[in-house]
Amino acid sequence: MTNINYKLVQPERVVNKGSAWGVVLPTEGTNLTVIAGQSPSLVSFEDGLLKVLSDDGKTLAQYFVKAGVATIANDVCMVASELILAKNKLNRDDVLKKAENDPFFEMVAVKMSAD
Repeated sequence: MTNINYKLVQPERVVNKGSAWGVVLPTEGTNLTVIAGQSPSLVSFEDGLLKVLSDDGKTLAQYFVKAGVATIANDVCMVASELILAKNKLNRDDVLKKAENDPFFEMVAVKMSAD
């Protein structure tokens, strides 16, 4: 299977980049899976969980993202958001503390507790 290249960027830095079978974006009402051969698009996405997928459909990495935009063209998915957090690097207690005053971290806490 053909892979796509992806790049996850915040205003001040590149969070991650690489190659994968697909990238799942949290779009309104459902998720959008970006794969090779997809038509060029500009997609807005919501606060949620972004997943990077292997060619056998397994999750390689997960990131909590604030609403942003993704450009898709020539088998490249560029995701731009003001905040991108690797799920495996989050501390549950820190998230719960921030969730008291921040709706984004409240969403993160809810999704983390569902695991």
